[in-house]
Amino acid sequence: MDRIQQLFLCIDSSTPAGSVALVREGSVIAEHLLQVKKRSHSDYLMKYVHELLEEADMSLSDLIGLVVVNGPGSFTGLRVGLATVQGISQALSLPIYPVSSLQVIAYANGPSDLPVVALIDARKQEVYTACYEWTKGIPVLQGAEQVIAPKELLKSIRQRSYFVGNGATLYRALIDETISDQALLSTAVNDVPRASAAGLLITAMGDSAVTVEARSLQPSYVRLSDAELQKKGL
Repeated sequence: MDRIQQLFLCIDSSTPAGSVALVREGSVIAEHLLQVKKRSHSDYLMKYVHELLEEADMSLSDLIGLVVVNGPGSFTGLRVGLATVQGISQALSLPIYPVSSLQVIAYANGPSDLPVVALIDARKQEVYTACYEWTKGIPVLQGAEQVIAPKELLKSIRQRSYFVGNGATLYRALIDETISDQALLSTAVNDVPRASAAGLLITAMGDSAVTVEARSLQPSYVRLSDAELQKKGL
């Protein structure tokens, strides 16, 4: 990936604490946070994209790519974010760089010599989770992303690990009670995905970053939707 004059528009709508950011040459130019409560990300995303570009005195034509957090996370939020990115990509023929919400959190909490266990609250007393190990400046996925009850996850921990994400914050007491001698918990400053961190992660990946066309962009839900569960009789 050419690091010269690269300007990425980055979007995260995987949680109610969504964000949009401009990242260039490994630096954050600007970022807006979108704390959605009663309304949808669809009411905010493009508004903040245009405001962000205007504040930075830039335009969509200055972009060389789009970075989007594609899950896991809120089904509705992910659909809105991905649809927004697909529309911009199709209009401007820009490549899309999808990135995992769990990997973004692992990256945002900084390098670690310990395995990094990222957890995002999945509701229903479950968490989205994945384990990462830092290699050449980025957290590399070990195994697969999954959705699981925290108690079941903690049973699988066999070595001292660094726990990050709002799932770790939510279940801090359970972690302390169950595996306190094997768990280092983050300070919870970077406990949700941020668009800026997603952009910085993609630039850190360099040529190993994967791109997709708009029609090939897919969300990573990890969990089946309620409709799919009902269809399967679960």
